[in-house]
Amino acid sequence: MSIRQWPRSIRQRFKHQPGALAWLLYLPARLLIKLCSFLPYAVLRPLASNLGLLALLFARRRRVGRQQLACAFPEKSDKEIGRLLRASCKSIAMSAVEAMILTRRYYPRWEKHLLFAEGARETLESYRGKGAIFVQAHFGSFEFAGALLGPLGLEPAFPMRLPNNYYMGRDLIATRKENWGVEIINRQGALRNLLRRLKEGKAVVIATDQSAHHNPIFVPWFGKLAATERATASLALKMGAPVITLWAVRHATKPIWTIDCQVVREAAEVQTVNDENVYNLCSEIHISLEEQIKLAPEQYLWIHDRYRIRPDSEQNND
Repeated sequence: MSIRQWPRSIRQRFKHQPGALAWLLYLPARLLIKLCSFLPYAVLRPLASNLGLLALLFARRRRVGRQQLACAFPEKSDKEIGRLLRASCKSIAMSAVEAMILTRRYYPRWEKHLLFAEGARETLESYRGKGAIFVQAHFGSFEFAGALLGPLGLEPAFPMRLPNNYYMGRDLIATRKENWGVEIINRQGALRNLLRRLKEGKAVVIATDQSAHHNPIFVPWFGKLAATERATASLALKMGAPVITLWAVRHATKPIWTIDCQVVREAAEVQTVNDENVYNLCSEIHISLEEQIKLAPEQYLWIHDRYRIRPDSEQNND
């Protein structure tokens, strides 16, 4: 093994493992989070937002963000695209603050900070005990939107990739479970767990707007084919489960988030899980999410390279 491979080898060896080294690496982050947790929202919001602009220092992220915004909004000028990209980077930082600090801070009085669009609360509560699939994008506060299903009695679970640091992962799992009643499921081997939860009438929350690597299906996303995971549509078809898109739009200055949702598919007969059915359902989900993102594009994660993986047909043409 070369010297250059040592750092990666060490990371892999201690990934998700407790111990002295993991604790030492965790401690500075934990202290920083603790210090920031004392800051009032009026200070924390601009501080985090400005730190989010550091993402623009990376040329590839700037390029990806501009390309994807131009694809989604071909009518906008370069100046408008640049403004949206800056606002998007600020939003990314706020998402991190929401996940690490604000979900803990505002849980005891969540009804003061998490408001519902007209009819949204009634719609969400109507799926209690029905084994529904809630679909999100990295838009607004996806952390608050999904967590809120806990107090509403839907018993939600999130499949997600846990932090490499064991203690950061432990804190994340404990905070979501103890405060919001949310179960975090490791993405590896999550499918069986999700199927079981749906059969028990519990909710699952899945983000579908990240580029899929393993056996994706290519579905239009803002007018361009994007590698999309099959799991969400496959689960819905296999179980006949309802599918609801879910989001929380962040207020520009106040610690207020507006929760809304849209029913993409009601509970239905079990359908065959084939490419055509998966494609059609994924398309409906994408259309629903796109409509909402277009209303507040500054709160979406544009610097993620959604189009990096291309269909074989495009690669062959090259």
